[in-house]
Amino acid sequence: MLKRFFITLLLLLVFLGAGLGYYLSDTERLKTQLSAQLTIASGYEVDIQGDLNWQLLPNPGLAAANIKLRDGETQMHVHKLRVGLSLSELIKPPESWQLDDLILDEVRIKDAGFRVQRFAMQDFALGQATPFQAQMLMLQAGEPSEVREDAAPVDVSGTLTYALTDSQKTSGATLSDLTISQTTIATRLGEVPINATCAGSLKEIDGAASSETDTLNIYNGQMDCTSSQFSVSSLSWPESQVSMVVQDGKLNATLLAANGSVDIQKLKDTVTNISVLAGKENPAADWPNVMGYQNLLVNASLQDEQVVADANLDNLQVAMRGTLAQADSALNLKGTLTVKQATADQLIRLDPLFTDLPLPFDCQGTAAEPDCGPDTSAAMSIVGELAKREGRRVVQEKVQESLLDGIEEKIPEELREGAKQLLNLFKR
Repeated sequence: MLKRFFITLLLLLVFLGAGLGYYLSDTERLKTQLSAQLTIASGYEVDIQGDLNWQLLPNPGLAAANIKLRDGETQMHVHKLRVGLSLSELIKPPESWQLDDLILDEVRIKDAGFRVQRFAMQDFALGQATPFQAQMLMLQAGEPSEVREDAAPVDVSGTLTYALTDSQKTSGATLSDLTISQTTIATRLGEVPINATCAGSLKEIDGAASSETDTLNIYNGQMDCTSSQFSVSSLSWPESQVSMVVQDGKLNATLLAANGSVDIQKLKDTVTNISVLAGKENPAADWPNVMGYQNLLVNASLQDEQVVADANLDNLQVAMRGTLAQADSALNLKGTLTVKQATADQLIRLDPLFTDLPLPFDCQGTAAEPDCGPDTSAAMSIVGELAKREGRRVVQEKVQESLLDGIEEKIPEELREGAKQLLNLFKR
């Protein structure tokens, strides 16, 4: 979509420049013919419904309003467009043009969960680094929808380089090559400011766009970001490193963070319920509702709406599988949470009976507002496994006691102490 949208803008200027003197006095005729020509040239069904004017002051350029673009299920609406272009540029080939500025106001894309409130570039030319600024608004649902009242605008600024190269597979076709360098993303979550700096690239796969519409199937690329303090659901961290790679229709993402906090109320409730049902002392009685953690590592992948996610948070391990819908970002993930044996400086400590015990875990809601945690209602199903474990441990202890008794009779006196120490290791 991005490539063809840029091409549409350039073609719009080509036809305006070529027919400026002839059509300027008849804007309705100009809009009709431009819409038809742009539809053929760009692959979009283009409908310029608002005013269309060539402006000379304060700077030469094109101003248009209420532009609609359609391509099958893809629908885009641009409320206002302004392109600054010196008249001297019109004598050059379009691929050599330099735009003084390109400004889009209120861009709506059907079914998208966001709206581009403003997008602006300065001194744009194909293949050259260009400063840009953008602001996005998060919506309550897929467009058309209302703006989320509790979501702050997302401001993006930085430098991008956009190039078009010839396709090696399809004669006459072009490919997009977008490189983003030192881009800053700023927003707010409640009262907490969120900032991230990213760099990366996105390149179209040769031949893919002719048969695919999913961005994961059309593009390959990588984006690396450093994020400042951030929170998602009940999890927060002061700074993180995020890497995202799109390759052959699959998105792989890695997040590495340290020294944050996590709400463990659901985990406390689950462990408490299991302890009561199993008749064991509750190890979670003294746990806080929110605990600090040392290290967080998340590895996740997305392909054809199928999600695989694994996370390590100190001695907590979470493994989930499920779906993430492209239309509305709805999450449906299920898996397990396992508590490993804690080190000396880790908070979540359990009796060996509870360690390595998979607890049912799920994530519902949306990608922006996930609701994740252990399934407290599944405590009863865990009790049976605990009973089996307890039975095996009792048998094991009885066998070890018998062996200790046998040591006195069967092992020479000078070797008995070493044998006892060895057996005691197995009891831990």
